[in-house]
Formats: sequence, structure tokens, C-alpha cells
Amino acid sequence: MVVGMELGADKFLDDKYGGRASKEFLDADGLPFYSPKIMWDPIEGARSYALEIIDYDACRVSGKIFVHWVVANIHSCELKENASQENKDILQGVNSMTQGFWRAEGDLKQKEAHNLACSKYVGPMPPDKDHYYKVNVYALDVSSLKLPKPFFINDLHDAMRGHIIKEMYVKDKKDELCYYTTLSATDSIVATGQTEFRYKHCKR
Repeated sequence: MVVGMELGADKFLDDKYGGRASKEFLDADGLPFYSPKIMWDPIEGARSYALEIIDYDACRVSGKIFVHWVVANIHSCELKENASQENKDILQGVNSMTQGFWRAEGDLKQKEAHNLACSKYVGPMPPDKDHYYKVNVYALDVSSLKLPKPFFINDLHDAMRGHIIKEMYVKDKKDELCYYTTLSATDSIVATGQTEFRYKHCKR
């Protein structure tokens, strides 16, 4: 599965999708909410898709990965620009702006409301240097996943277990992590696709 995005030179994502965006693409708290367009090849037998965007470079900053977007129950091979705000048919999980349930203050209802508010795209805001971001797309053999609201990335992986189509592996010719431009029809192909993008350091 080839996953594609509209990227600039050296695989950098446009500023409007992250912390360097102008005010029109930031929410009231100054956080980037405008999600990029992402597309992928259809997989035979897939009844739905799921997607995640993860910043592994965040580990050196916070000691953990940063989840920017989790999406389930996608019924097309594309998420259009600003789908996080405009597409009401997808199911979105909690991003890493949350404190979860154990660390958050307040009663259960307040915690749930906060996690639901964080169930959307939040763009890259690397504080130390340019970061790489992984985009993973999963082709599934079910039309929808039974997920709680709110749900976290681990809930997604629990629900996908046993439903990810296994026929194909996405690799480049060196059997390494694939970029969206490196695959060809002759590559050994699992129905999990990956690409990555970069975002420039944000001085906040």
C-alpha cells in the first residue's frame, strides 16, 4: 500500500498544518488543528481503514512518543484536507495533548469531556529541532471497529487485532522503512502502509 501526502522540499509538511501556521489555522489555545490531505492505494478485500500519525522524535523531549492523530472507520482511500474538523463519518481518537484518565484532575465526567475534546488532529510543534513524523495506514477486514468514546491509540490496536489484512508487506527495495515515493509495482508487498514527513522547529 503506497501512502501519499503533498509535501515540499526534503519531505517537509506545509507550515499551515503545524505550529508555524498563521492564526486562521490555529485554535483558541494556539494549537494547530488543520489536518493535511492523506491518500493511499486501495487494498482488495479491505472494508475500512485506520490511520495514525506519531512523532517518535518526541521521546527525547518528553520521554514518550507523541500521538498527533488517530482515526478509525475510514471508508475511502483518502482523508481530505481538514478532515479532522469536517469529516463527520470518521471516528477520531485521543491525541497526546490529553493527560488521560489517571493523571488528569477532576471527576470522571470532566476527564471524559477533556479526552473527547482531544479526540482530533493536533499538528506538529517540535520544540527542540526538526522532527520526523510517521503516518501508518491499516487496511481492515471489518467495516467498523467497536471502540469506546473516547478511545486511545492502544484501544485502536486492541480492536484491530485479528482484522488487519495480512496479504502484503510494504517495503522498499532495501527491505527498509518505506517512504511514499520509493515503492514500485515490483516491490514485495501486508496491508499496512507507511510514509513520513518532517516539520520545522517551532520557536514558541
